[in-house]
Amino acid sequence: MKKAILICMCAILLGVCVPALPLLLEKDKQPEPTASMPEITEPATQAAIPVTEADFGDGKLEVSVLMEDGAITQLAMDDYLTGVLLAEMPASFEIDALKAQAVVARTITLRSKKHDNCRICANPACCQGYISVASYLEKAGQNAMENVEKAQKAVSDTDLEVLLYDGALIDATYFSCSGGKTEAAVAVWGSDVPYLQSVDSPGEEIAVHYTDEVVYTCQEFAAKLVVENAAADFSGEPAAWFGEVTRTEGGGVETAVLGKVSYSGTALRRVLKLRSTAFTMTTDGQNVTITTQGYGHRVGMSQYGAEAMALSGSTYQEILAHYYAGTVLSVYKD
Repeated sequence: MKKAILICMCAILLGVCVPALPLLLEKDKQPEPTASMPEITEPATQAAIPVTEADFGDGKLEVSVLMEDGAITQLAMDDYLTGVLLAEMPASFEIDALKAQAVVARTITLRSKKHDNCRICANPACCQGYISVASYLEKAGQNAMENVEKAQKAVSDTDLEVLLYDGALIDATYFSCSGGKTEAAVAVWGSDVPYLQSVDSPGEEIAVHYTDEVVYTCQEFAAKLVVENAAADFSGEPAAWFGEVTRTEGGGVETAVLGKVSYSGTALRRVLKLRSTAFTMTTDGQNVTITTQGYGHRVGMSQYGAEAMALSGSTYQEILAHYYAGTVLSVYKD
């Protein structure tokens, strides 16, 4: 069985690395769904590490993980993925949402080649968030062991399942909440990816950050944008600063004319520290109020969208097919 799995894995691991995601804790000590993968110019730039005989400890697939204390730890893949789920998605989510997350996390892990001395790291700002079961049990509140068992079930029920496109592991990007519609990869990274297109994502009103509001004084707002582009002119009445806004298919700001110069939506998100590029701006002459929809880059699978689909009866297979259109869910076993 070990050799059969190895042959299958090596045959399809032709993909590239996708950095993963930041970890936040909610008041109930369960992790909030992922905010965003790091902003990158392209979603795919490196070839995957092939799976070799050394990756099979005791006949089971293992993964080398660079922990946040600098130590490299060899973990059974199932144990690692359980820790990813506990770090990246509340166990209170429906089991099919958790199963979709397990498949995505496994695909990202097997495709990863961000580090020379290990497959992936546990720094959520670089790769995927991870928490050991022992640490989770110490930090989590009521029903902690039940949550662990639920995450373990999501991993075991999707054993060795990954997403492929044209026979290669996909860039399984994901994020917390889209605000109702996801974004195409080309709108964020400039590269068109056939399975990362804009799709509707209804039911996300349940999300913690479905909408958010940021308020800057007019002086603060202008100062931040001048640092980004010194040619900007913020003289005169604030109402006159705001020009034409163009939007992407997914509803994000593509460009916005502010102070007579054009800014990209992704630049504005970075400079103004916004939760997403789906936003509107208003001013009363004293302050600028920015209202965002969604949380993250909004490309790929929405975690709250997956939860909404699961609540309405969709299976994890249907969730994955919706957010990664044209991909194939494949199982590797003898």
